[in-house]
Amino acid sequence: MTDFYERGYERCIVTFIDILGYRNLLKTKHASELAAVMNALRSFAAGDGDDEDSPSHMDEIRLNTQAFSESVSDAVVRVRTVDTQSPDGPLVYELIDLLHAIIECLNRGILIRGGVTIGPAYVGLNGKGPIFGPAMVRAFEIEQNEAVYPRIMIDEAVLATYAQDDSLWQNAEFDGGEARLTRSFIGVSDDGSYFLDYLRAAGPGEFDAGVVGQFAFLRGHRELIVEGLRNDDAKVRRKFVWLANYHNRFVASLQASYDLSGSDGAFEAELGISPQAMFDSLPIESTWDRHLDRIHALAESVADDW
Repeated sequence: MTDFYERGYERCIVTFIDILGYRNLLKTKHASELAAVMNALRSFAAGDGDDEDSPSHMDEIRLNTQAFSESVSDAVVRVRTVDTQSPDGPLVYELIDLLHAIIECLNRGILIRGGVTIGPAYVGLNGKGPIFGPAMVRAFEIEQNEAVYPRIMIDEAVLATYAQDDSLWQNAEFDGGEARLTRSFIGVSDDGSYFLDYLRAAGPGEFDAGVVGQFAFLRGHRELIVEGLRNDDAKVRRKFVWLANYHNRFVASLQASYDLSGSDGAFEAELGISPQAMFDSLPIESTWDRHLDRIHALAESVADDW
């Protein structure tokens, strides 16, 4: 990798994002709504300024971690520079940006898939690109071949580097508080791969209405999945099955953190519903496997002739 950095590339955190079901969205969403989603996924600007007025060396312009982006149709590439004069936690910033982008997309009924990696990328001295490099290729491969479901996968190389290299931390120092924050963003799949655990990271503090906002988000999340499970396309439906399992696991873990043995007056006063009733309304029933349900019904209704 050293050779790449000697040839004009920078060390960057790169995220490649794809909007799922984009062709259908073009038919059903207003152009301004899709534009808002694209802006949410980018969520930063490269900045203005004429080339002739720009600094001529990287160490003159990279004071703090900076993020740049390019977008084409349903794809967005986000590139966040790592090596700066003032280390300020580029990985944490990227995870926070992605969390907010996911919430914005889900609130609009839009699912995304992506891959995050770290490595050499070129963004140009002023961030205006073009954006390319080995890290961009790797992020694209993760999105295409590993993400599969509506999730943002985090390359193991990112976490391995973060655990060993304090230049990715704020103030270039390992810190327990930052470690706990970062850990709250990271989920582990059954196969050991890592993904951005947005339901766990999106606590009450991420919403203007606090706990009310969190549960409103979870209700909307449930409705989106239930609707998706009705899709006649088996390939699409499988994506929502994964999402339903993810949703149900989180709801179960959140419920375990509440005391449901008695009446919570404060909870009910704020949300207009008891904690038990709220959690009873959030799980998604396992009704997506229509074929097995039908076979089971037939087995129960037909006489046993064996």
